[in-house]
Amino acid sequence: MIEIRFHGRGGQGAVLASELLAQAAFLDGRSPQSFPFFGVERRGAPVTAYARVDDRPIGVRTSIVTPDVVVVLEPGLLRTTSVGDGLRTGGLLLVNSPLPPARLEAPDGVRRASVDATAIALAHGLGSRTMPIVNTTILGALARVTGVVSLEALGRAIDRYVPAAPAENRAAATDGFASVRLGDPAAPSANGAARIPFAVTVPIPEGPLARLPSSSIRTGSWRTLVPEIDERRCTRCNFCWKYCPDDAIELDGRGYPVLVLDACKGCGICAEVCPPHTIAMVAASEGP
Repeated sequence: MIEIRFHGRGGQGAVLASELLAQAAFLDGRSPQSFPFFGVERRGAPVTAYARVDDRPIGVRTSIVTPDVVVVLEPGLLRTTSVGDGLRTGGLLLVNSPLPPARLEAPDGVRRASVDATAIALAHGLGSRTMPIVNTTILGALARVTGVVSLEALGRAIDRYVPAAPAENRAAATDGFASVRLGDPAAPSANGAARIPFAVTVPIPEGPLARLPSSSIRTGSWRTLVPEIDERRCTRCNFCWKYCPDDAIELDGRGYPVLVLDACKGCGICAEVCPPHTIAMVAASEGP
């Protein structure tokens, strides 16, 4: 049996990815299982989903804590979420990233693979720049590096269970299959770290959350875009500070805005209200 854990953001299709994988495995004549983990997620918030595939009926019904494969649909989660927890030695970390596998943060003894699923999804018109829908692309890559399902069965599952743009999704899966890069399993992680770094979990305070700023409950891992401030053009009007709904902008001693990355959800309001257009929204991987 192979156990797979998916990590993504609400809106990227992580839950549908686990379901499509299970359907494709069934069409290949295997026994699948898939289920999501839901908390208080919303669009942009981290989401986890699980899948199991075996040649025999699957009796276990628990969450997957020691996966053989971890699939990361949003590379920013590598910095903010414990996606690598429990990944077996010799297992596989597959990440949506333009970086080569050797530059991915991963536990020692884990194989790494990468595919630029965002670029492929956007090339096929799947989603938007702020929220590309990368699930079918990443499944094509997963089929190539694990063989857990065939590309033909994946295409049939997409035709049956993806109601919007099935042809584009099939093409994205094929491109993901062709473009995935598998790294050297013996190579050390990018910085020699023994595990994927993750943010310290901060308990959400009790009481009416509407009165609490995001800086108190750490929603920074929700963003796909991040503000980039050009201080040379900043007039110190403080509009960004005034209109930020999440208390994610502070003012330094000179009156210039400074980002509080743990609180910023990447909503882009600061860029919209900035009179001299000093703030640009860039991909989270490119920002500060």
